[in-house]
Amino acid sequence: MKIIILKNNLKAALDVSGKVISKNSNLPILLNILIKTSDSKIKVLSTNLEIGITYIVSGRVIEDGSITVPYDIFYNIISNISDERINLEGKNNTLVIKTDNYEATIQGSSESEFPIIPKIERSTSIEINQEEIKSALDKVILAAGISDLRPEINGVFFAIENSAIKLVATDSFRLAEARIEKNKFKTNSGEVRFIVPLKAAQVFSRVMVAEETATFYLDNGQIMAKAGNIEVVSRLVDGKFPDYEAIVPKTIDTETTLKRSELVNALRLASSFAAKAREVGARIKDKRIMEIYSSDASIGDNKYIIPVKSSGPDVQINFNLNYLLDGIQTEDSEDVYIGFNGDSKPVLIKTPGSGSYFYILMPIRS
Repeated sequence: MKIIILKNNLKAALDVSGKVISKNSNLPILLNILIKTSDSKIKVLSTNLEIGITYIVSGRVIEDGSITVPYDIFYNIISNISDERINLEGKNNTLVIKTDNYEATIQGSSESEFPIIPKIERSTSIEINQEEIKSALDKVILAAGISDLRPEINGVFFAIENSAIKLVATDSFRLAEARIEKNKFKTNSGEVRFIVPLKAAQVFSRVMVAEETATFYLDNGQIMAKAGNIEVVSRLVDGKFPDYEAIVPKTIDTETTLKRSELVNALRLASSFAAKAREVGARIKDKRIMEIYSSDASIGDNKYIIPVKSSGPDVQINFNLNYLLDGIQTEDSEDVYIGFNGDSKPVLIKTPGSGSYFYILMPIRS
């Protein structure tokens, strides 16, 4: 293999490929990337057996071939090379890296030792703007669970419906749903439901960077996301996602609207006194103010008063501060709506007048 490639192009490929390289892998080959050429294309591949990434890099192919090399060593060299033009030559499981003033040799291994990244049949497809799907993923990923006993909550649930795509994640203490309307995507299939593993959902989000269209393909328990010159393949979670709609409040007793920035500031101040339990209290008083308070016997206590517009009975309720802050900071509108149903039932958090996203949080029973 002989290729000439620009440093910035190669480093961009390595930045993406490294997202599935695990230093704790028991298989040494998974610490490697595969560099190969075919049809005048240069491909950089990586995998952890659950997720596979293929990145097509622009460059000049002089001689076809392939080689796998340790990712960390190769990445460090490419990151620190000063020249923009890099020559790579692979021969007898050795990769030679050359520039005008630098040369290095890395011991690698043959392509035959590298795991095969599955090919996906492209019969079922979903086309969507990259920024649109990235925004939806980022809004729900924070609520995904990590559980060995309940693998079905270790990911993001996709519900492709006639009117919208719904992305949902939950860890049983909180739940987030983002909605993408029909006019913002295209699909050649009917209603489809599947669960994307959390790690894969995170990788999908990170490779979505352009205003261009991304395409998702489904096939036999696997999914592939294609965004520009990047392809990410992942297994789907085998299981049934919880019936989350059953816990979405159908009615609200106390409806409250307030300035998002004020609430974020109050919660950040409260964090200094929230102790290890990360507990914070919220109290609606006289339908016009919200008190955010926290205390620690060894430090002290604090209280922050925020003007609100509220209807319904006053309420006093406690939350995990970090979880509440996650739900408040996800969107950036000026106002935030919080719906309460007493002090022991889930609250509903969303942007007033918007149906594209909501966040549900269970209170702490003190």
